[in-house]
Amino acid sequence: MNRIAFFFLVLLFAPIAFGADLIILKNGQEYRGQVTKIVDNKTFVIKTTEGNVIGIPKANIAKIIRDNKVLDFIAGESYYLEKKRPFLPFIVLSAATGAYSVKKFQDSQEHRKQANDAKLGEDVQNMKDQSNKDIAEGVVSGLFCLGSLYVAFKPIEVKVPIGRLSISTVPNGVMLSLKF
Repeated sequence: MNRIAFFFLVLLFAPIAFGADLIILKNGQEYRGQVTKIVDNKTFVIKTTEGNVIGIPKANIAKIIRDNKVLDFIAGESYYLEKKRPFLPFIVLSAATGAYSVKKFQDSQEHRKQANDAKLGEDVQNMKDQSNKDIAEGVVSGLFCLGSLYVAFKPIEVKVPIGRLSISTVPNGVMLSLKF
């Protein structure tokens, strides 16, 4: 019996514990909690995760974020944030530029060896030595390889717009309406 009661208590309080909103104010201050009420379309009443109940004027709120849904009060819109990772194209690009970089370093060693083997004068030898150009191209393509590898594993946030934001109150709680 105790296990069943504990299970139902966990199910009852799980949305409260794990469903916290992130409220970001215009001055950069952040609160975690849930919006419980809106008073006269001017003040948001928030119950924080610590148990405090605070009222924040609507004019001071910049964003309210719940999971991946964002209510942006500065821009007056709401949108979803989708995180995407463009693995394949940038990994292929990284592999190609890395292989080109390795090839250019090998070419520079070969050109250096050919220039040293040629028993010509000092002036002619420096003119035919292409190894410095190969080293420069190898360094640039190596940096490009590292940059594209970084982009391949860094998540990109994409905004998916929902519509214009309009918040109003109803007797039982908060109502969100969207204008298209």
